[in-house]
Amino acid sequence: MLYTNLILTACLVLAVNLVECKKLPDFIPQCKKNDPKFDQCVLKAIEAVRPQLNKGIPKIRVPALEPLVIPQLNITRNLPNLDVKAYLSNIKVIGANTFSVTKLKCDTEALVLEMTVRLPLITATCNYDVDGRLLVIPLKGKGEFKGNFTDIVADVKGTGEIVSSKKGVKYVNIKTVRSKIKVGGQQSKVVNTDGDRNNEIITNTAFTFINQNWRQVLQVITPIMEETADAIIKSMGNNILRAIPYSELLPQ
Repeated sequence: MLYTNLILTACLVLAVNLVECKKLPDFIPQCKKNDPKFDQCVLKAIEAVRPQLNKGIPKIRVPALEPLVIPQLNITRNLPNLDVKAYLSNIKVIGANTFSVTKLKCDTEALVLEMTVRLPLITATCNYDVDGRLLVIPLKGKGEFKGNFTDIVADVKGTGEIVSSKKGVKYVNIKTVRSKIKVGGQQSKVVNTDGDRNNEIITNTAFTFINQNWRQVLQVITPIMEETADAIIKSMGNNILRAIPYSELLPQ
């Protein structure tokens, strides 16, 4: 379930970009700052761009979504119910382009965005190297992971601010991102590849427990999912916005 945040990140960064970015390819409708139907315009823009998302949109730095590829991710936590060091690599997520934005509220003056994103099903695969403990279950070994996640809902609120470059050009900067993520269901499996029989037994035992008690496990790891998603959304979003002056982001 830690992998769910990766796909949500891609979808949410895309939506933030479409809300704020006005230097867009011709196939994306323009949305004016003072348009009383600004939110509806953005939703239409998201649907207009959907056919382009499988391969990505380099002009506005949107990555390919089918599959969404994340080269690597490091996770380190030392908490009462989760003490773990994990290195994930070659992460691939299928199903990103099935997202829907079911709620969108933009304040173009205060630079505040609230939205709800839903995903019916995603499949994630990766290589893992993990050592630690989840609740009372040890985690140890290297291998391959595959998981299916269903009925995902993310409520997100982001705030922005206007900053100036050394040359005096104004840009929008994402100041804060806060997300709440819910997962309706999951099923995952692993194949241990490090050749250690003891690690294989430990890993299989852990994932049997996770699949049988995934709601309890989800309560433990959801804050990490949300924290990771928030950090990645902010980083990726600001990378996009730094290339576009404020005067072009929200024209009158």
